[in-house]
Amino acid sequence: MKNTILFIALLFIHLVSNGQSNNENRLTPWHIGFKLGGNISKLDTKDTFISNITPRNKMGIAISGLASYDLHRNVSLVTGLNLTTRGYRIANDTVAISNKIKQTYASIQVPLGLSFRQYPSPHSSSFFSEEIGGVLNYSFRKNSETLYNSDKQQLRVIETGGNKFYPMVYGGLLMGRTSNKGIRTEYGVTYYHTFGTELNLKVSSGEFFNKSFPIRYNGSNLQFTFRYYFNTGNFKKSSDYFY
Repeated sequence: MKNTILFIALLFIHLVSNGQSNNENRLTPWHIGFKLGGNISKLDTKDTFISNITPRNKMGIAISGLASYDLHRNVSLVTGLNLTTRGYRIANDTVAISNKIKQTYASIQVPLGLSFRQYPSPHSSSFFSEEIGGVLNYSFRKNSETLYNSDKQQLRVIETGGNKFYPMVYGGLLMGRTSNKGIRTEYGVTYYHTFGTELNLKVSSGEFFNKSFPIRYNGSNLQFTFRYYFNTGNFKKSSDYFY
């Protein structure tokens, strides 16, 4: 009997100490962090290319400062400031050397969306999540430009019109983990879709550029990223705890 009482007392002390340790984490609903990764963009696939002129994928970077507010253990409101580089490549397959034109644009984006996390069990630290939201995009580029693939100029692209400022929507799938100190890490893929046309292009080839066709670049892209969030409760002591 005495051994049972002693065991219960020790168990109680252990649970209390664990609870105090968890309280020392001082978790709050707020997280700040960053996102690092890359993206893939391409010319609109609905456009038809003339013979021997083909579009190619263009790789870019994605860097963001992030802020997250936990509405619930499973739901967060996420915003931030994104810097991305996107663009296009067009190849003239009749030319063996210097057959491509490639263009890169830098953009600033402000996202606002929701992240929904699903944990395998109530005490699990790992999760799967889905994210949806909207983005305001501003692109830093020239209003018009003419590009050639080489000094021999077998391929020409004339950029005109389009929009620098336009809205986008996004949706993604991620995997991650949250530590008992509120450190959250995530990695996954997200698709960003725009409703506007960023650029109108006229692609020309052949002698005297007598073969040409119009095309458009809309700025949609697929991102693959790693994200790190730090709980702001670790900056200071508090008697109020989240979760």
